[in-house]
Amino acid sequence: MASTYLTLTNNVLRDFNEVELTSSNFGSSRGVQTVVKDYINRSITDILNSEMNWPFTRAEGSVDVIAGKQLYSHASIASTLKYVDYDNMFLKPKDYITNGNFEIAGTASITNWTTVSGSPAASSKFGNTLLLTSAEASQEVSDLIVGRSYVIITQTSGATLTLEVGTSSGGSQTKSSTLTISSGNEVLLSETTFTATATTHYVSFTEAAGSAAFVKLVELSEDVASIPLKYLSYEEYNESFRERDSRPDTDKFADPEYVYTTYNNEIGLTPIPNTSNRTLEFDYYVSHTDLSGATDTSIIPTRFEPVINSRAKYYTHIFRSDVQSAQFSLKEYDDGIKRMRVELLNRKNYMRAV
Repeated sequence: MASTYLTLTNNVLRDFNEVELTSSNFGSSRGVQTVVKDYINRSITDILNSEMNWPFTRAEGSVDVIAGKQLYSHASIASTLKYVDYDNMFLKPKDYITNGNFEIAGTASITNWTTVSGSPAASSKFGNTLLLTSAEASQEVSDLIVGRSYVIITQTSGATLTLEVGTSSGGSQTKSSTLTISSGNEVLLSETTFTATATTHYVSFTEAAGSAAFVKLVELSEDVASIPLKYLSYEEYNESFRERDSRPDTDKFADPEYVYTTYNNEIGLTPIPNTSNRTLEFDYYVSHTDLSGATDTSIIPTRFEPVINSRAKYYTHIFRSDVQSAQFSLKEYDDGIKRMRVELLNRKNYMRAV
C-alpha cells in the first residue's frame, strides 16, 4: 500500500531528528517541516521528469469522434494529461453500451440496465458483474444505422443466459437475434452479430432456470475492423493534407488514416471524420499533481518510495549546507533511478552501474 504524504514527510524528518507531524497538525507545519513537505513534491517531480515513459504514469484514453470535427483538445481527455503516445492510436468502432464493462464501472453499470423481470442486481463475484437469477435486464441503444452489421461481445459466467437483440415499438418488443450462452464456472467470451433494422434496438439478458448467472462485460459496436492511425508531424500534415482539409467539401470526409498534433497540443485527424460512430483510443502519460493533504499518495510504486526519500534528503542536506551528506544522498538517488530504469524500462545497459 502506498505511503501517505504524511508518512513520506515523517520518514525524512525522522532521519534528521526533527519533530514529526501528525494528521491533525499536518496542514499547519512550520520551519523545516514545511521545507521537507515541499521537497517531497519536488522529489516526485524529479523522478517523473527523469524519464518520459515510466509505465506507472501510463493511462488509457479515448475520444468520441464527431463527424466533421477534426481537432480534439488534450483538456477534453484528462486534466492530468502530460503527453500522448501517438505511435499507438487506433480508430475503433464506437461502443453503444453505456458502462458495459462492469469490472471498471462496478455498480454504476447496473443503473443503466432496465429491469424487465425479476430482480437484476450488482455482484462482486468475478470482479464486478450483473447478477441475474430468474430475471431479465435490458438496455436500449440508439443511433444505429439501418442495414449495418453490428457485433455484440460478452463475458459471462454461471448459469445459462439468453442474449436477445430486438426493437421496441409501442411497448411491444420484436426480437431479431438470440444467443444461448452456457458459461459454467469459468468466464466465457462470446460474440454474435445482427443487422440493424431500426435506429434504436435493445439488448437483453435472461436467466430463466432460477440459477445465478453473471455478466462481466458487454460491448456493442459496428462490425468493422479497428484502424491503426499513422502519425504525422504538424509540418508533414501542413505540407500534404492541410490544403485538402481546408476546403468545405464533405465528399472528402472519410475514416481518418492519420493523426497529428498541433502547436496548441490538439489531436488532429485526417481525413476529416465522416461519421460519429467511431472512437479514438490511445495511451497517454499523466503529469504529477502536487500532494496536498496528509492522506494523499504518490503515483510512484511503493517499492520505489526510498528513491523519493533519498532525493528529499539530498535537498534537505543542501538546505542545511551539508554538502558532503548531500552528495551521499544524491548517490543513493542516482542508484535508485538506475534500478527503476532496469526494472521498469528493461534498460539492461544500467545493470553494471547498479
